[in-house]
Amino acid sequence: MTEHDLFEREEELALLCDLFHDSLKGRSRMAVVTGAAGHGKSELLGALAEYAARLGAVHLSATASRAEQSVPFGVLGQFFRGTDLPEELRSHVAALLGRALLAAADDTGPPADTEGISPLMFHQIGLALHDLTEHVDGPLLLSIDDVQYADAPSLQCLSAVVRRLRSAPLTVVLNECPAPWPSGAMLKAELPPEPMSRRIRLRPLSRHGVEALLDRHLGQLAAFALGAECLSVTGGNPLLVRRLIKDTAGQGPSAPHALRVGPHFEQAVLDCLYRCHPSVRTAAREVAVLDDPQFAPLLIRLSELDPRSLSLALDTLTEAGFLVDGQWRHSRARAAVLQGMTAGERAALHNRAATVLFKNGAPVIAVAHQLIAADSIDNDCAAAVLLEAADESLHGGDGAFALNCLSLAHRYSRNEEHRATTTAMLFRAEWRADPRAAARRMPALLGYTEAGLLTGRHVAAPVESLMWFGQPQAALDAVDRLESHIRRSQDVEASAYLKMSRIALGVLYPAPAGDPENESDSRGGDPSAADSDADADPMRWAPSCCCQAVSELHRVLRHGPDPLSVRVAEQTLSSYKLNDHTVLLLAAAVGILILNDEVASAERWLTSFTGTARTQSAPAWHALFESLAAKLALRRGDLKAAVRMAESALAEIPAASWGVVIGLPLSVVLEANALLDTRTETLAHLRMAPPAPMFQTPFGLRYLYARGRLLLAHGQPTPALEDLTAVGELAARWGMDVPALLPWRTDAARVHLARGESERARELLREQLTLVAPGQHLVRAATLRALAAATSGRERGSLLARAVEAAQSCGNPVELAFALNDMGQHHQELGQYSKGRIALRRARQLAEECGVALPGRIAPEPTGGTPAATPGGGEHLVGMLSDAEMRVVTLAARGHSNRQIAAKLFVTVSTVEQHLTRVYRKLGIKRRSDLAPALHRGAMARRAS
Repeated sequence: MTEHDLFEREEELALLCDLFHDSLKGRSRMAVVTGAAGHGKSELLGALAEYAARLGAVHLSATASRAEQSVPFGVLGQFFRGTDLPEELRSHVAALLGRALLAAADDTGPPADTEGISPLMFHQIGLALHDLTEHVDGPLLLSIDDVQYADAPSLQCLSAVVRRLRSAPLTVVLNECPAPWPSGAMLKAELPPEPMSRRIRLRPLSRHGVEALLDRHLGQLAAFALGAECLSVTGGNPLLVRRLIKDTAGQGPSAPHALRVGPHFEQAVLDCLYRCHPSVRTAAREVAVLDDPQFAPLLIRLSELDPRSLSLALDTLTEAGFLVDGQWRHSRARAAVLQGMTAGERAALHNRAATVLFKNGAPVIAVAHQLIAADSIDNDCAAAVLLEAADESLHGGDGAFALNCLSLAHRYSRNEEHRATTTAMLFRAEWRADPRAAARRMPALLGYTEAGLLTGRHVAAPVESLMWFGQPQAALDAVDRLESHIRRSQDVEASAYLKMSRIALGVLYPAPAGDPENESDSRGGDPSAADSDADADPMRWAPSCCCQAVSELHRVLRHGPDPLSVRVAEQTLSSYKLNDHTVLLLAAAVGILILNDEVASAERWLTSFTGTARTQSAPAWHALFESLAAKLALRRGDLKAAVRMAESALAEIPAASWGVVIGLPLSVVLEANALLDTRTETLAHLRMAPPAPMFQTPFGLRYLYARGRLLLAHGQPTPALEDLTAVGELAARWGMDVPALLPWRTDAARVHLARGESERARELLREQLTLVAPGQHLVRAATLRALAAATSGRERGSLLARAVEAAQSCGNPVELAFALNDMGQHHQELGQYSKGRIALRRARQLAEECGVALPGRIAPEPTGGTPAATPGGGEHLVGMLSDAEMRVVTLAARGHSNRQIAAKLFVTVSTVEQHLTRVYRKLGIKRRSDLAPALHRGAMARRAS
């Protein structure tokens, strides 16, 4: 930067120069330059000194200091320290100042008060100053910086000398940073009247001045782009503008297009504040701590200053460009003020602010912000405020702030009950981000459980964690112990949460936890009669609705889709907001909708919950609902979306944090890839070893089923059958053998059919058909299609027709593609090529849209004879050959002569020959004997695809 950036100071400099010219004519002049800290008073004085030096003037300067304000004649004495002054003059003044100090020390009056200085001393110092002007060869320029801190004797003596030396070539410039009230020293100085003295006030820079300063150092483009923002940040304070330029220029080539508020700006803020009166710095700190417009009226209660002093100090901060309408222009200015305090000063001020806010009815979150900033509490009231604020923050979605509140409250060891409560709340808050990290608090929570210290909604925390991470027996033991304690304490809220936990335990772990239907009559009571204001008092109807929702999920898993369960799920979803205590309940309700094929409703709720989880910074919630969304996509046939969402959910939190629930996204990935036939992408998921306890849960059933399907798709029928059989055995043992949810028999039958065990395949499929309820179109379509593959003759066509009809009703394009593909092949085998071509083309279109490979017909291996080569499997030939050509080539491949073919088709022999000639050309063959192999190759190619 240049030495002086005097933008919009030209008039003030011209006035000072005019005063100096007056002194050259033998008329002493004095100027008082006033302006807020950083407004360029020293720059202006420097420019005047350079101008005066060019005209032969001698410049003697002094700087007043708050620390030396009590030293009499301390400022004036600085003028006599020049090395070019006569030794006798300097010694004489030093002796005078020494006597003045002794006189002031003996005086009992206020420090540096002129009352304690004898008239003789004033006279002698005045004469010394007069001698100084006489000694100087040429005009004399005397200047004092920060004159508001000057001692009164110095100013009084200087003023008297100026008035006395009216015809001397003397110019005196006093730079003043105005205090919140007029300086006592300046009032006592009795400055000479105009025209001998003038007052000059420096104003903030306008936008034009700011842009001019930017133009000089950053260029015209930067000035145009950054001028308005720079003015907004600095309020036109020249020092702040220069420091912003320095911060911005340090960024490199991109600097002219982006204003950077950095460390140089922050240091400038502190520099300005330390040049102001202490009351201004006090007010700045208090405004920085109480940084909220709605609490501005409470500043007067927080401040150590009296109302008038506070008002004047705020005016000074506004004039300096720090505040606008009582608020900080920029957060980095506020940060600089806070960083300029010691840790102890900050903590004390934040604690005082918290007390003021609390006593005046401020929200607990605002009080908690102050306590966290103080980083210490020492009373029960503060601890209670932090817990309440954490609870509100968790409900409002600010998990990070809730953790800060809880961490601070947890450090305050009031008693064991307080520590138990804060531990449970910390567990909930941490669970949002990473369940495994939260689980490290499980030993402590279990200890509090044993001691009966967990109450209310907090009792479910350890139980849910034990269930999630595959410890059902420990969870059941914890429920038993807690219920025993709660019966003695009569904690109704805790009892309701435990009741729901026990039912959930039975749903998630059917074998060890028993049947939830024995625990609660899930059909008893009308959920529509629940209190509509559930959030205000959720436990008023939790046993009748929450427990019912979980029980309905178990009922669906045991008996299949149920219209009443949809009603309960919708009631639950409409009555509760997503929070730490309802996330699993709402996930269960959405699961009911998915299992009931309520696609639109489930999609609407999942969109809402994933959005809420994202805004509340709860990746564990988001991953759970994203997995459910993936399951929904799989159920409606959007396989690529299902894989994408399931893999996104798996990546959102560590694999170890999923617990047994990892079976949900993993099963979606495996099953969808089985249909997509993507071998490479699923290897990593197949190698992933899920936790062993997962196989005690319905998630384990679904995972085994998906893995079995994938193994079958990858040509491994034996391990596939092992998985599918295990699904059947476990489902039967747990009472969950519901084909609408786990149609394991369909794929097991395909394995038996491929082995030639047609009767066993038909037995499984017919058994499954008897278990399929009306309206369960998806599983019915798949079962009929598989049964058709195991059946021959006219019955196969009837089964396929029913399969297509069911597939059209289920809304799953993948199943419809498979059913149409089988139907098209059947038509081709019967010689109904036109019908077959229509069905196959539609199947191919749907398959391409869904990204699936159409399966070939699964049939028993032939036991004898030579398989007839038919074009039924060569669907790609249908597009090459016409219907007439297909009829001719089919009969020719079976060994019929041209005349026999003509008789069967009621055409001439010549027509048959023409058709065969065109077929040879299209298939690239030369003789009749090549027909059967060509058609057989077409069939094999289709199966391989």
